[in-house]
Amino acid sequence: MSVFKKAFLAGLGAVSLSKDRAKRVVKELIAQGEIRHQEGRKLVDDMMQRAETAGREVEKTINSQVDTAYRKINVATQEQLRKMEKRIHGLERELAKKTAGSGRKKSGTRKTSSQRPVRPQKRRQ
Repeated sequence: MSVFKKAFLAGLGAVSLSKDRAKRVVKELIAQGEIRHQEGRKLVDDMMQRAETAGREVEKTINSQVDTAYRKINVATQEQLRKMEKRIHGLERELAKKTAGSGRKKSGTRKTSSQRPVRPQKRRQ
């Protein structure tokens, strides 16, 4: 599992722990008469909404940092690799059409100089 995925999952765990903790605090406030039950629900909902928003912001920041790191070390993205693969397949198809249309043997089937018969050389006198 990548470090980034672990960090993201840890963040999700922290959010869920925060929800449990928030519910406990709100229950204590309700029990002490500090807030009413309806206010407690609204408070928990507001806290969870803020936590989700913060989680999305953290994810955006992490993604941005990862993208920057990849660009700095000059690593191709998956999208760039897909585009190159698509282009290569297109070029291979074009080459196959041109090769098939010319009636010539495909390259690699020609005899090399080591396979050709050797002619005896004339001796100089």
